[in-house]
Amino acid sequence: MKTAIRLLWVLFIVPLLGGCWDRVEMNDIAFFMATALDRTDKGELKVSIQIPISAGAGGGEGGKTSTGGILGKTYYVVSSTGFNIHDAERKTEMKMSRHFFKGHRRVVIIGEKFARSGIKDILDYYSRDPGSRLRTYLIVAKGGEAAKLLLNDHPLERIPTEDVRELERSGTGTSVTFRDFLMTQANEGIVPVMGAIELLSSTDSPEEEKNLIQLNSLSSTAVFKDYRLVGYLNETETRSMKWINNKLDRTIVAEKLLRAGGNVGAVLHNTSSRIVTAISAGKVIVRIELNGTGVLNEANVSMDMNDPKTVSAIERELEEAIAGQALRTVKKAQAEWKADIFGIGLKLHRFQPNAWKKVRGDWDRAFSDAEVSVKASIKLRRTGIVTRSLTQDRTEAK
Repeated sequence: MKTAIRLLWVLFIVPLLGGCWDRVEMNDIAFFMATALDRTDKGELKVSIQIPISAGAGGGEGGKTSTGGILGKTYYVVSSTGFNIHDAERKTEMKMSRHFFKGHRRVVIIGEKFARSGIKDILDYYSRDPGSRLRTYLIVAKGGEAAKLLLNDHPLERIPTEDVRELERSGTGTSVTFRDFLMTQANEGIVPVMGAIELLSSTDSPEEEKNLIQLNSLSSTAVFKDYRLVGYLNETETRSMKWINNKLDRTIVAEKLLRAGGNVGAVLHNTSSRIVTAISAGKVIVRIELNGTGVLNEANVSMDMNDPKTVSAIERELEEAIAGQALRTVKKAQAEWKADIFGIGLKLHRFQPNAWKKVRGDWDRAFSDAEVSVKASIKLRRTGIVTRSLTQDRTEAK
């Protein structure tokens, strides 16, 4: 009797062991690699999706399969408009013979027009959608439409947006994911930013520009306030912001030095910052200290590089230049946007809670009126493999 009961249980369980009842085959899936969001002239939301063409998809010459599909491309872009992202994606999927899979999406690019109108709704969608990952990078298409970036072929990458992802990971510009942006937005005393990308010619020559390819440049930073794009930081200002925020791992410094009579180039490998805040007579006092050590790689100066005083003089001028750049960046954020992109209020909140309570209600004004000073300390450990300046040798020969 017991054996029969056990046999019945086994027969009952066996049908439940088939775990493929809800399977989806690979050839039934279209992978998202990137999404571009734009606002049309009619105010509608335009969603463009970049999808890779898998190896063997489509037909080549003579009916043979081709890694680039029948169009000779490794990817294609599908677009639709709607009143929100969900509506536009639904219309896009209706054009496809495969189901969407969003787990491999690398980046979401937001057009400038859309970013200036506000991105609160898209953050709500992507944070709720279980198919989206919060590690996806967020980028603004500076000065144009995001969809154009999806259609720009890259000479090195099979999928163009892979280049954008690698730029984000390399630390070239400002790297921000959905998770980073949402966490910053949720904090008091700091304004969120994200990377800004634009297409630039591979040469600076106007005569050759028309015949050459365009490459992605991630040198700018987009500043957001109340979920709206309010302005940009250029390459130098982006470096200063990252340095102040202690997020600069490595940077190349090239500056003209008036007192040294030339220009130098250095690579700084170790950079750090320290922000000291205080409130005196109702006014916020901010002292920023920037530190960096590195190697001098180029020295086009009329000075003797064998003399330790020469290196010290170069360090002092570099410190003045870097401190001045950082101070101008802070002043720009204070005057143009009243936006604390450096987290000064956040540090005040964490380390001086009693002082923060006094300015918390009107931090934008308090930040814009804050008295800020910047001091830089640069140490050049080596001056390259040549100890004597070739410029100095030529000068002495003359």
